[in-house]
This record gives sequence, C-alpha cells and structure tokens, in this order.
Amino acid sequence: MSTSRLLFASLCISNILIFPGYAAAAGLNLKPGLWEMTWSGQTSGAPPIPPDVLAQMPPERRAKLEAAMAANANRTSAPHANKQCITEKGLQRGLNVEENKTESSCQRTVVSNTASVMDMRQECSGRQKSSGTFHFEAANPETMTGTINMTITDGIRTMTVKRVVNGKWLAADCGALKKAGD
Repeated sequence: MSTSRLLFASLCISNILIFPGYAAAAGLNLKPGLWEMTWSGQTSGAPPIPPDVLAQMPPERRAKLEAAMAANANRTSAPHANKQCITEKGLQRGLNVEENKTESSCQRTVVSNTASVMDMRQECSGRQKSSGTFHFEAANPETMTGTINMTITDGIRTMTVKRVVNGKWLAADCGALKKAGD
C-alpha cells in the first residue's frame, strides 16, 4: 500500500473515531416538521386475551367481545391517516408512525439508521408480549415508505399485524400538534 493511501485510510479511521456523534446524527434523511402518515395492513390470528379474563365472562359477553375484535381486525385493513410532528431528536431515537402509541413496557431499538433506511426492533413485556420489526425508507427528504411486522401473544393466542406505511412532509411548522419523540 502506498504512503498516500495509508495516510488517507488513517485519516478516515481517525475521523470516525473522533467524530462518532456526527455519523450517528446523520440518520434517516427526512425533513423535520408536520407529516401525514397513511397506513393499511392485515391482522390475522386470535387476539391475545388473558384466559382468566375470558373465564370470568358470561358466554354471550364473550361472543360479543370476540365479534367486536374480529370487526376491529377488519377495520385495520382499511387505510388510516394521521398527522404528526417529527423532530430531528425523534428521528435519532427511531421513527414512530403509529399515532405516537408506544407502551411503557416496550423497548424500541434502532438496528440501523442511514440517510435512506432505518430499521428498528421492538420488544414488549407484560401479560401480552409482542415483538416486531420496522423498516423505513426515505425516497427523498419529503417522502417515506415503510413496513411494520408485529407478533402479539399471551402464550396461548397469537395475533400478527402487518402494515404498510406511506408518509409525506406537509410543513416545517407543526402548529399546536405535539412533537413526536420529544
């Protein structure tokens, strides 16, 4: 290896070691501000209802609950939309497109975060355990797409949720909307 190539390689490595925060801050190249997120998806399997809860229900109430849950699963297939405020700080922690719903028993981990792709994993504990993956792509700073794949279980019943997400930037100012991730 020539001296100039060795010097160049050393400079690159030293910059990575000296400025690691800069590389981490780069992340998914999306404009901060007001975004419209639309999603649709499929839900399959039985909703995880704790057995002790089911055992306490009279048969007619249990049938109504199961019918309502089946109807809700059908509604999740229809497209939904919401507006949310995305900040740079929120992007660094992981994009949250589910109307800011993240339970306190859930831990999200950003697996990879580049200018064009963000991959995350989520694990939730408690009575109902869930795990899933999130994959987002920034086509440009004002447009993103993604997929969400979740499995929710109570150890007896298991439900899977698959969603496709599309986002578009609307404005730099979020107005009165709460800032996601802050």
